[in-house]
Amino acid sequence: MGTPGTRTEPLTIRTVIDGIEHPEQDVLDWELNRARTALALLKARIGDERTRELLAPDLLAADAAMAPLPGTAHGEWRSAVTEMEVEGIDAHTFLTWWQGRLGSADRVALLAANPEHYLANSADGVVEIIETIGSGPLRFFLTFHDGVAIADPGHETYPVRIGGTGRLADGTEIARVMHEFGDGANGLRIRLTIQFPTSAPEHVFVGHQWHFACEFRNWLEAAHRAA
Repeated sequence: MGTPGTRTEPLTIRTVIDGIEHPEQDVLDWELNRARTALALLKARIGDERTRELLAPDLLAADAAMAPLPGTAHGEWRSAVTEMEVEGIDAHTFLTWWQGRLGSADRVALLAANPEHYLANSADGVVEIIETIGSGPLRFFLTFHDGVAIADPGHETYPVRIGGTGRLADGTEIARVMHEFGDGANGLRIRLTIQFPTSAPEHVFVGHQWHFACEFRNWLEAAHRAA
């Protein structure tokens, strides 16, 4: 028998409900579903204005950390890329749903895509966003437009390219994005690129690759359910 506080063997939990044994993954799936429901309720009750107020200290700190990056990078940008292949939905179906959510400022759909989407307010072609970039929430304004200066190898294979620029409230350009879509032999192909100034910390790039994977997976599932 081990001393108190010392683990001598793996923990094993057997869960039985109404005589049916459920694997651990069932419990984790239930937890994730309820966590999403609880988070959605809290976001709805708090609202956008109160969210800005509650996160004000974090947003000030994020501005102070991010605003100097373009200058310290001397105009150089670095890409972080996430690629996805999706069966069961085509580019037209997904884009019709996704662009419709953006165009209608569907707050529920936009916030539900990622637990670190604190605010997503779309109006007049500009999306006000508060989401985690780096180690905490950052408020920026994303405008989709042509001529975004991202031309990494491989873009020529995607027929649909939707680019945008993210700026802080003071106008500092802090991010460039390029969302690309096309249908291929194995289904819908998606390439998601974000650029930050090269002086940004490594976790900013890696973190957003996973951020993309999470939010677009959830949007894809929502679009598939709505089809």
